[in-house]
Amino acid sequence: MNELKNRIKRGKINYEGGKWDIPGGTVEPMELPSDAAVREAKEEVGLNIKILSILYEKSNIDLEKNTVFTTLIYRCKVINNYYSISLDTEEHDTYRWVTQNDILAMNDNSLVSYMKELIQCL
Repeated sequence: MNELKNRIKRGKINYEGGKWDIPGGTVEPMELPSDAAVREAKEEVGLNIKILSILYEKSNIDLEKNTVFTTLIYRCKVINNYYSISLDTEEHDTYRWVTQNDILAMNDNSLVSYMKELIQCL
């Protein structure tokens, strides 16, 4: 298993708030999902990234809202200083660098629902 350190952050009020997750968010009207990923990485943690490929995709239907939600997670390359995190404290309370093994050892209740499935894709 690759032991590169991956960044996870803990959200305050968003989707599955209080759990460890990677930077992300909602696609704006007329915005491509890959452009949204680049924007969210910059807004949430201050990093400029380049999209390399799609790493993970999962969709589900919300019958109450009569809509489909799709999660796309990209394999990315950090363009600027990898360690120059500038956390958006309006949305997140902390971040940490972890290995895949660190994540696999974490309590499932502390992670967003798809995190351990995502780690298996690396």
